[in-house]
Amino acid sequence: MTGVQIGPLAFDIDRFAFIVAALVFFALFHLLTIRQTRRGEDVRRWAFPAAVAWLLAARFGYVIQHWEVFSTHPLDILKLWQGGVSVQAGFFGIAAFAFVAVLRGEAAVAPIMGAAFAGWLASEAVFGFSKGSEVPGLPATAYPTLTGTPLRLDEHDGQPLVLNLWASWCPPCRREMPMMMDVAETIDGAELVFANQGETHAQVAQFLETLDLGTEHMALDPNSSLMTRFAALGLPTTLFFDASGTLTNLHFGEISRAELMSQIAALDATASPAGAGDARTTMTGDIP
Repeated sequence: MTGVQIGPLAFDIDRFAFIVAALVFFALFHLLTIRQTRRGEDVRRWAFPAAVAWLLAARFGYVIQHWEVFSTHPLDILKLWQGGVSVQAGFFGIAAFAFVAVLRGEAAVAPIMGAAFAGWLASEAVFGFSKGSEVPGLPATAYPTLTGTPLRLDEHDGQPLVLNLWASWCPPCRREMPMMMDVAETIDGAELVFANQGETHAQVAQFLETLDLGTEHMALDPNSSLMTRFAALGLPTTLFFDASGTLTNLHFGEISRAELMSQIAALDATASPAGAGDARTTMTGDIP
């Protein structure tokens, strides 16, 4: 399972796990503080600041882990909608917040830590439920390109492959495309392919010309067969294949430069066929 769809809303597993963890945190904190609230103790005011402390520390930890990328693109630090948090750093943040509460003699410490732990367990349960699904390999199909030479995705010279599914009508696709094209032109050790879903040659060419982007790395999938094959819930979807053609990770939604570079760097370490049944979406705790 690569994601969850609830009515018109679609979430990849990491975003869904984040939402579930947040809901469990606030719900359990509410339940654990019922008795204190009935005694007139104002402890529930600590819930939201505790969640903010977790989020800020988690984001800070992620930025530090990927500082080489963020140092050259500092404004990306503010792009929280792209995701990118460190769960471990988040728990350091909430522990520091709880310590402040202890110093102030507040009775909210135990409920905060208990609810945070329960939220983490809930998110891990979501990840565990998503594992084990069968993942198809790359298709032996020749896709048309803008340069005229058909492209076979299963023939990529033994290099890791990053496959981005996109469309010109998709706002997140439009935002991430210049960054991803820049990475495609400069990265070594992996091939990036952008497979347009459901649009014509003329539509794709016009879009690329509007943004002053090149036509390299582009493939056309007029029937959106790749979305069907990999059960993509929406666009953009970025899939990471190791040198053996095994799908190792899938990112649904706009991807950050830091996450893209991180996953490309990790591809060499996931070249084992054993990874085929255990692809996990990648957000490291992304924010929806």
